[in-house]
Amino acid sequence: MLKRLGLTTLLTIIGGLLGLAFAIAFVWDWLTSDWVQLEASPEPIAELISMERDQVWVESESGVLYEYSSGEYCQSDCWTVVEQIPESPPSDNPDHFDVKNEVCSPSRPFIGAKERIEQCHVEMWANRNYVFALRENGSLYFWQGQVYGEWLVIELMLGLGGGATCLCIPSALFILLPGIIRSFSKRAAQ
Repeated sequence: MLKRLGLTTLLTIIGGLLGLAFAIAFVWDWLTSDWVQLEASPEPIAELISMERDQVWVESESGVLYEYSSGEYCQSDCWTVVEQIPESPPSDNPDHFDVKNEVCSPSRPFIGAKERIEQCHVEMWANRNYVFALRENGSLYFWQGQVYGEWLVIELMLGLGGGATCLCIPSALFILLPGIIRSFSKRAAQ
């Protein structure tokens, strides 16, 4: 009986950890966002220079500066030659607080990145991550995710509790309960 109780407890802990991992992936926006390959640049990219949200400035192997216009508004021919990188204008959004040159939470894993450039926009209700990754073959990828921090503790607790419950109930029904019934039937037979 003690082994059955231990196995049920172990499965409950494993379920809680799996639920917590799922909740973390949900909080970091790994479940709803994905890496997107951008349109190929006119020349091979040598270096990622700067970025602002979903716009990136790169330097080609010949030394020409290019700007990739926002993927949301541009469908084709999104690369333009620029003389210099513009200064980022101050935000007039009252919910916008800060811009960091790192992500607010880990970005979704990306294998084979030669170079990455990332930004976090801290706002009142959500932190927004923007990441560009350059592969060895010169292809450029973009990832955007949102982190809603005000519900973080509740989301993590729901994941932990939900995962633990999802494995606790079946293990109690199929492992622990038969042992308890067997134990009572042995006592009743004596």
